Amino acid sequence: MKHISRLLLLFAALTLASCTTLRKTATTSDIETHIHQYPTVADLNVLPKVERQVTWNFVPFNWGQPSIEVRKGNLLAETIKEAGADVLLEPQYIYTKRSFGERTLTVSGYPAQFKNFRKADKNDLEALKVYAPASDRKVYNVSESWVKKLFQRKK
Repeated sequence: MKHISRLLLLFAALTLASCTTLRKTATTSDIETHIHQYPTVADLNVLPKVERQVTWNFVPFNWGQPSIEVRKGNLLAETIKEAGADVLLEPQYIYTKRSFGERTLTVSGYPAQFKNFRKADKNDLEALKVYAPASDRKVYNVSESWVKKLFQRKK
C-alpha cells in the first residue's frame, strides 16, 4: 500500500510540475524604411533565330516520364547552352502528338548574350521611364552630384 501511495504522490507531483506556461511580451515600434535601388543595364547581342526539337514515344499513364513543363524547361536550357547564349528571347513552343504514338516538342527563339553591364546613365533612366513608368515616385540618378550632396546632408 505504501508503494501505491508513493507512486500516486509521484505521479501527482509530475503532473502538476510538467505543465508550466511561459509568458513573454515584446514591444515593437514602427521603423520607416526606404529602399533605394539603382538599375543596372546591359547590352544584348542577339544571335540568329534557332529551333530545337525533342521527340519521344507514347507511354501509358506517363509512368516515369517527365511532364510537358519539365520537358519545356529542359529543352529551353539545352537550346540556350547549345547556342552559347544567356537567354532565349521570345521562345515559342509547339507540341504535337499522335494518338498512342510519337510526341514532339519544338522550341524556337532568338538566343542572346548579355554584354557591357553598367550603371544606368541619364539616357537609360529616361528609357526605363517610357518602358516601365514608376507610379508617382520620382526617379533620381544617384550618380548626379546634387543627389549625393542631399544624402550627405541627411547623415
